[in-house]
Amino acid sequence: MNPIIPGPVPVPLPAPPGLLEFLLVFTFILHLLAMDFLLGGVIILAVSGFLGRRDSRHHELARRVSRALPPVTAFTITLGVAPLLFLQLVYGQLFYTSSVLMAWYWLAVVFLVLLGYYGVYWHHLQHDALGPKGAWVILVTALLFLLVAFIFTQNTTAMLHPQDFYFRFMNGKVGKIFGPVPLLNLARLAHFVVAAVALAGLGIALLSSRWRTDSREFADWARRYGVTWFMGGTLVQFLVGLWFLFSLPAEIRQELVGNKLAVGLLVVGILLALLALLAAPASLGVASVAILGTVCAMAELRHLVRVAYLRPYFDPRSLPVQGQWVVFSIFVVLLLTGLATVGWMLYVFYRPAAHSRRATV
Repeated sequence: MNPIIPGPVPVPLPAPPGLLEFLLVFTFILHLLAMDFLLGGVIILAVSGFLGRRDSRHHELARRVSRALPPVTAFTITLGVAPLLFLQLVYGQLFYTSSVLMAWYWLAVVFLVLLGYYGVYWHHLQHDALGPKGAWVILVTALLFLLVAFIFTQNTTAMLHPQDFYFRFMNGKVGKIFGPVPLLNLARLAHFVVAAVALAGLGIALLSSRWRTDSREFADWARRYGVTWFMGGTLVQFLVGLWFLFSLPAEIRQELVGNKLAVGLLVVGILLALLALLAAPASLGVASVAILGTVCAMAELRHLVRVAYLRPYFDPRSLPVQGQWVVFSIFVVLLLTGLATVGWMLYVFYRPAAHSRRATV
């Protein structure tokens, strides 16, 4: 191991590294689903907010979607805790170092998220009172969340280059080293943002089923509008994905090409995205399942990219393990209970709409 890279914390892992990495990816997927609806939702909401000045349908859409954003923000923040903790547990000496080097920017995330949280609540609770100003409120909120995504991208990319830690430490002021913004970072950020917009469009289309009891015509329009965002974002994502792939260093691409699992995940992810694209106009259920599969495949592929970057410098399987299975079992039970609770909440949320549709047939 390179001596200029900090050594791991001399505390054994509470579970095997493979299991912790699985939980890292799994919990990241949960966070990603909520984060995509939040980030993509505020972007779509900002567009509809300005269009709503001349189109009553966009104004009504902005009002209705704004109701969902406060709880989605809470879900995003809560679901982001677990993957962050697993990342620190397995890759702590790398993630902590990159975080310390850019400490002031990293700490700013807390305040940016709080301001964004306030923005979605303000837009929801004062939507009618704000009037045309509401579009500007949600636009600023979208920019705040985009800045948070940008800082996360910078940090999680910086930790993949531990060979640069010492140089940055010696040639910058610790705590203010934001680092360069290479093309790869912009491609990575665009990859997340475009995916967020696409999934938020699908989320709006799914939400439209709740609005059919109020106005079937508006609900049908909202569904088409959401599907348009989903299909457009997915098509753009194919191009952004290629940009991101070819922005990776040649040695990383070669390692991924030689990894059957990585190639399989990429192919499955693309095929499922195509299936979701074709199914969306006719069946939101099929599209949702397919795109969920794509998200899972790409999240695991993202982890394989991280492993490829860090292979010359760090291997989590070299860390000592001292299983704490009682604590781990409690975590698993609480995680499954939480997921079951959220699933029940979603079931109850959509069930009245299903009953109402049957009653009107």
